[in-house]
This record gives sequence, C-alpha cells and structure tokens, in this order.
Amino acid sequence: MKLLLIALVACFVGASVADHQHERDAINYLTGRIPELRSKHSPSGSAWTSAMYKIVRELDESAEFRDILAAKPEKLEAEPLADSAPFSCQLDRSPSRPTSVHRLRPGDIDVIGAMGDSLTAANGALATSILGLLTEYRGYAWSIGGQVSLSKHTTIANVLRHQNSNLYGHSTGSGKVSSSNSVLNVAEPGKVASDMPGQAKELVRRLQSDSNVNFNKDWKLITLFIGGNDVCDYCKDKNEFSADNYIRYIREALDYLHANVPRAFVNVAEVLDVSLVKDLKDGSSICRVLQGSFLCKCGAMPENEAEEREIQAIIGEYQARLRQLVDSGRYDTREDFTVVTQPFFRNSKPPKINGKYDQSYFAPDCFHFSRKGHDESAKALWNNMIEPVGQKSTSWTPNGPFKCPTSARPYLSTRKN
Repeated sequence: MKLLLIALVACFVGASVADHQHERDAINYLTGRIPELRSKHSPSGSAWTSAMYKIVRELDESAEFRDILAAKPEKLEAEPLADSAPFSCQLDRSPSRPTSVHRLRPGDIDVIGAMGDSLTAANGALATSILGLLTEYRGYAWSIGGQVSLSKHTTIANVLRHQNSNLYGHSTGSGKVSSSNSVLNVAEPGKVASDMPGQAKELVRRLQSDSNVNFNKDWKLITLFIGGNDVCDYCKDKNEFSADNYIRYIREALDYLHANVPRAFVNVAEVLDVSLVKDLKDGSSICRVLQGSFLCKCGAMPENEAEEREIQAIIGEYQARLRQLVDSGRYDTREDFTVVTQPFFRNSKPPKINGKYDQSYFAPDCFHFSRKGHDESAKALWNNMIEPVGQKSTSWTPNGPFKCPTSARPYLSTRKN
C-alpha cells in the first residue's frame, strides 16, 4: 500500500520538479500531507490503510492534483545486465541424504524459502518508471526467484536449480505474498523486524501444509533479510527501532524456526547501509523528493552531522548484534539445524561512474534493487554461503566470479565445519 502512494505522488513529483524550489515545495507538501501514514509503522493494519486511502481520495477530489496525477511519470531506460563469469560449479548431491547440516552440500537442498520486506518481494526489479515500484517481481528476487534460468538471471534458487530441477519453493512471475506463485517467499513490502516472528509462523505453516514438501525429510534453505525499513524509521522512533528491539524480534523469529523446522540451513543477511540513498538521491529529482519526504528520510536527509553519525551507528549495531546472536551457538544445539550470518551487504556499494554511484543497480526510487542489483546480491550471497565462517566477504564484487565448493570443502559453510 505504501508503494501505491509512492507511485501516485511520484506522478506529481515528475510533473513539478523543474527546479530546486519545486523540489522543496514537493517535499514540504508530501511531508505535510502524510503525517498519519508516517506514524503507522506497519502497512498491514486497517488504520494505515484507512489513512492512505483518505489521502488518495483527497488528491483525487482535488481538481488541481487530478491533472498532476494524470501527468506522465518520469521514465527510465531498463539497464541491461553486465556480462559476468559463467557458473561452472558442480553441485552434486551427497551419495545418501545427510543427517547433519554440517555435511550439507548445495545439491542436497530440496526446498527454498525466504522472509523479509520489499527487497525480497523484489518490488520494482523490472521497473522502467516509478509506477513499476507497485509490482512485486518475485520471480527475480535475489534469494528465491525462479522466473528464468541461471544463464539469464542470478538468484540463489536459480543456482540450485542449475543441477537440481526438482528444487521447490522458488517464486515465479509477479504478485502479492498471497498469490500462488509466491510459493515459499513470505516477504512483504513495508515490513520491519517486528513482523519477522509472524513471517516465521507463516513460512512454517506453508511448509507443513504443502504436499510438495516432505517436511521431516527434505533439506530446506531459508534466507531472512530485514532491517532497511527499521533504519529508515529510526529517527522517528528511536525506542521502537532500537538495536535491542531489532535483535529481540529477530531472535524470536529464529527461535520459532529452530523449534519447528527440521533439516534447515538458515541464512541471515546483515542489513545493508541504507545511508547510501543520501548520495544516490542526488542523481534523480524523483529520488530526492521521495526520499526527502517519507520513503527513507532518516537515511537520505539527516537533520545534521550528528544524526547522520547516529544512523551509521545504528546500522553497525544492528549488524553487530546479529552476529553476536548467531555466534552465541543458540541455534547449534541440533545436528539438523543451523543459522549462519552472511555479511556481504555490510560494506557493499555500487561502482561509481564519473564519481557518482551507478544507479542502474537500483529501481527508479534509488532504494529498491533493479534486476541488476538482485543479480549481484544473489551472487554475493552464494559466495558467502561457500566461504568459511570467519573468512566471508563483506562486500559484493560486481561482475566477479562465482565461488564453488571444492573436494576439500564440498559443504555449505557453518560454524562447525
């Protein structure tokens, strides 16, 4: 729903940002018109929905804004994917189904699932205009999409399907979390850490009720990625989005998976540095207005240097607390279950062109990933899964090679192997 409002107001922005004064007017207008939305942290509640539709109705009933909303939105050219090294890894299954997660080969994975927010729902992945942000292109989601083959787009599901056509759970096409083609991708736009316990329960429900899943025997790969929206809202409510609360909700979600899911390898990707939008927004008037008004104002337009340092500090604290939780051994009490922190987002930044970040890795709002961004994120996650714990890359390498299991280390890396 939040993205619907973004798309509507973006039409206004595209028609009105001829100069910096218009940008400031647009930022002030949007900030002033949506206080009730900014006070609602979850876009799933009836209060949030009512507030959003109230604003949309007011815009629609205004003769002035009816014309503005009808204006043609800013268009972008879809960026082609850069050529990258071909995938040449052998992902053979174990001679017999393993009983230990610490002896789990990539080829042994039967089922794949994912939890998170719009970055895992893949909002805007194929967008060529701001309106494309409304679409959840789940088939292209970096951790679970399976719309096309690996030769056309890198996702973790596509890597695993390269030699295991029976992999189940990957998303295809586009649609909401309730659509049948979302399968085991339970991520939803606008979600924050406090929503993860609920997503864990929904994922377990789907795993248990789906006849395509042998719940007790199939090995499952689950990827959890959350925190971008928490950071973006941090300056609005520092208590609600504190590191203590962030890790409390993550712990609750992982505890539920640990207690209820047999044979599972769980990736937890560290939160990315959303303060990147501060620099990314400077290349697009649409991004400046959307980020400056409500999309990620904390990251894009901190009030002062002290607030900017505070945003950087909370990102670092989220990441550190996540590592502490997983490294505690809390989820290594069974042979058939583990959680591994994957840190590739920690220092990841897109390459620069003429001194400015390459925006082709992002959707038209400078926040969500484009198809290229999903492709590189998937490759970086895959490499982290192969790299030993304690020796994992903390940034992606655009157009870099895939890392492969070896005869000496044929397993997905855990703290115990």
